[in-house]
Amino acid sequence: MRIITRFASALLVLILPAASWAADLSGQSRTYLQYREATDSTKLLPLYEYLDFRAGDKSETFLFHFGGWYRYDLKDESFFGKDKSTGDLQYAYLRYRSAKNNAYANLGRFVVNQGVAAEHLDGAAAGTDLWGGFEISAYGGIPVETDLDSRSGDSLYGGRISQGLGGLYRIGLSYLHEKNDSIDFRKEEGLDLWFRPINSAELVGSMLYNASTSANALTSLYLTLGPFENLTLRTQYMAVSYKDYFTTTTLNTLSAFLLSTPSTTGPLDPNEKLALIGEEASLSFGKTNISVDYKKYDYDIAGSADYYGAKIAYTDAQYGSSGLALHRMDGETKDRQYSEYRLYVSRKIQKVDLTADALLVKYDVEINGVKSAYTVALAGGYALSPKIKVGADIEYAKNPYYDKDVRAFLKLVFNFDFASAAPAPPARKKGRN
Repeated sequence: MRIITRFASALLVLILPAASWAADLSGQSRTYLQYREATDSTKLLPLYEYLDFRAGDKSETFLFHFGGWYRYDLKDESFFGKDKSTGDLQYAYLRYRSAKNNAYANLGRFVVNQGVAAEHLDGAAAGTDLWGGFEISAYGGIPVETDLDSRSGDSLYGGRISQGLGGLYRIGLSYLHEKNDSIDFRKEEGLDLWFRPINSAELVGSMLYNASTSANALTSLYLTLGPFENLTLRTQYMAVSYKDYFTTTTLNTLSAFLLSTPSTTGPLDPNEKLALIGEEASLSFGKTNISVDYKKYDYDIAGSADYYGAKIAYTDAQYGSSGLALHRMDGETKDRQYSEYRLYVSRKIQKVDLTADALLVKYDVEINGVKSAYTVALAGGYALSPKIKVGADIEYAKNPYYDKDVRAFLKLVFNFDFASAAPAPPARKKGRN
């Protein structure tokens, strides 16, 4: 509650400024009503409200950004039988940005994305450009976590330094250190790279090192060549160690090893390691794009798998898009032996947006008595005005893990803004002739 009080005061500073300063207020309200069934056939009907609010001066030198959400269950509790209503403050921070050297400072609750960090914290962050193409940034505070542990003795800090040359390259080094109950919880080091020697070649890469376990957690590289006339080539490489990479972060406090996924028959094995290499070639002919792709998955425990196929897509900036994709997965386990077919159509008719998406997966061998899994989704939206839009989605699915999965989604999006004009300068007094 104290953080809300502090930033309410900051908001008053922004919207009740001196007479020579004017503020712009803008934001968005998103209201969602969802229907779905739990695995025990319980029907759930949660109502969500997300509010995003911004207030700043004309030059955006100072900005106050506030965002939060609230949920109320109209039927049974949606989350493990807990309270029928809950909410959270997602962010509430004051930002200062200077036109000189891209300097900035954030104070409050915000998300940090700097090198190895993708963190949610209450604290401060700052950064600036230096000489010689160097950039530096740092952050620190208390991590925002939604688990049952208290925040006493918790801390999180880190930073990033990088050096680059114009549009040619940039390389960065980053560090993160988190403590829980005053005990070391996470130590991570990172390297990131962007390199573009010519317009038709771009390399993006990153490496994450888990200093707590003294092991490489993740290495990823993406190489794009083209377009050459209408041909573009994309190459991907990734290596990940599950136990070193899937550690608790402030953005996801549930351990990945407790969760089941559609591609596995149980929780993730923390001793699993994956190496992936992939290639995609695409040809563009006006509004039509045709591509073929291949990915090689090499798991230490689950074995290897090959995923390959082709897709064709048509995109029109005014009317929408459509596409067809055919893929094959050949793996050593039965849940990675299937053919996949997808068809989608999206159209815009004046104020109406319509989308239909169908996915069919045919397994070589039955899994839990199911050999064909499918998902069909329909979505529509209508713009009541330039600032108000309503929409509805419905999805029906059947797979080896759900005999029937029905979901419906209603949404109302309202954008608002209030621009205040700067006060007029005082009138000049008429002089005597």
